Amino acid sequence: MSEQPVASDSMTEKTMGLTEEEKKLFYDTMFRITDGLPAHELELIQKEASECEAALKKEIEILEAALAAQKEIEPDDKEATKEEEEEDKEEVLSNVAKAADSTPLPAIPIIPSEYDATNTSVDNYLPTADKILACELSPLDRYFTVSAIIGRLREPFDTPPPPHSGLAQLRLNAIAALEKKKNKNNIPMYQVRKAQSIEKYHNVLKLKELNEIYTEKQVDPSTMLALVKRISNHRTAAVFRKAVNPLEAPGYTDRILFPTDLTLIKKFVMCGYIQSFEELHQNIGLICHNCVKFNGRDSDYSILTREFENYVDDSFLDFMQKQKEKAASVVATTTPGGNAAVESTVQS
Repeated sequence: MSEQPVASDSMTEKTMGLTEEEKKLFYDTMFRITDGLPAHELELIQKEASECEAALKKEIEILEAALAAQKEIEPDDKEATKEEEEEDKEEVLSNVAKAADSTPLPAIPIIPSEYDATNTSVDNYLPTADKILACELSPLDRYFTVSAIIGRLREPFDTPPPPHSGLAQLRLNAIAALEKKKNKNNIPMYQVRKAQSIEKYHNVLKLKELNEIYTEKQVDPSTMLALVKRISNHRTAAVFRKAVNPLEAPGYTDRILFPTDLTLIKKFVMCGYIQSFEELHQNIGLICHNCVKFNGRDSDYSILTREFENYVDDSFLDFMQKQKEKAASVVATTTPGGNAAVESTVQS
């Protein structure tokens, strides 16, 4: 097992919008979802993360320089400027309302040459503020392994797309729709869902320390096979049951170095290659990592992947709790009092 990474200054800056408790949860969760990845994949993540961070910093510098240049041009008529700002604000609100009513699907974004991972003849960042603001993508979408890690995170750790992206508008519309709904305590459903998501992250992290069955070597694979079957039967698991056909997904074998699927994982359990629930959880996580890495963090497949991994976590939490209760009941029947109770039942 690798050592838990120390939060760098750049990582801290990216989580400034989170509470201290949420920051710690973020770091622990990032460590958990990368802990089971192959060593070569982790090395690739580290390399791409450094390049991606440099590209992001460069684009931030370009935006800051453009903003500073704009501030140097002071308007003569401040009152007229305020009126223009109010008019612009009303126009924006009107456009948002129209977008919320029509909920259009975002067009497929055009990938600029700077974000094309196969193009090594250009810089990995956009050269002007206008291009940065108009683009639907960001440097994250050039680096597949980094995008895969971020793309697996659920709220409140999910990373929003660029502000001018059609996907950003759809997310805002979805949140607005949830805000209108109230639970029985009159709390917005969006806040309820966020709280539930945070609680689940905590519970998954506690599996290793609170349930020793999770890390124990399983002599009999039948219990793990039962969990694999349960997960495989879920509606979101359909695309993950069999291996990806390279003919149907050109470039898959070039980008995905460690392909896996639920059928292969079942065979790994049966032959003893996967020996614990923790290893099983990590291998299913690799399926999710591969899917987001190949398809992009905001693709339909990645949205499905987040829903699938959410169900996987629910299944492990429920299954581990039942296994713990089952083990406790077995221990209770083997204690002196338990034996006496069993013997008296047999005699009667």
